[in-house]
Amino acid sequence: MPSSASDDLTRTCALFEQWRATRKGRSKIPDELWQAAVALHGRYSASQLCRELHLSAGALRSRLPKTPPGTTPAPSAFVALPTNTFAWPTPALPTAPVEIRLVWERADGTRLHLLLPVSQWAQAEALCVAFLHS
Repeated sequence: MPSSASDDLTRTCALFEQWRATRKGRSKIPDELWQAAVALHGRYSASQLCRELHLSAGALRSRLPKTPPGTTPAPSAFVALPTNTFAWPTPALPTAPVEIRLVWERADGTRLHLLLPVSQWAQAEALCVAFLHS
């Protein structure tokens, strides 16, 4: 880690320690100190800042920008398929018991995990279609 980056964290840590030593009662952290901590987020992880500056992770997270400055979200590699074009193959039923393991995830992040005997393929198909349309 470059010494200038380390110096920034050290200086900010010293500011927090000085404020804690001189504060009255249980006063809230001043905005200037929060701004200093948030400014370091590009160079340090939130967990490292919380550990070094003795901050609550939730309190720090609530003050961080949704995306770090200077970054753009990566384009999604997800390709949505229309559900009406699925041609569900009917698997040949083996003689030994075999299980179907499916994990479906919708765009909203909801997941459906299925672990069924292959003999219940029709039920699995119905569940998946219902899940995708709900």
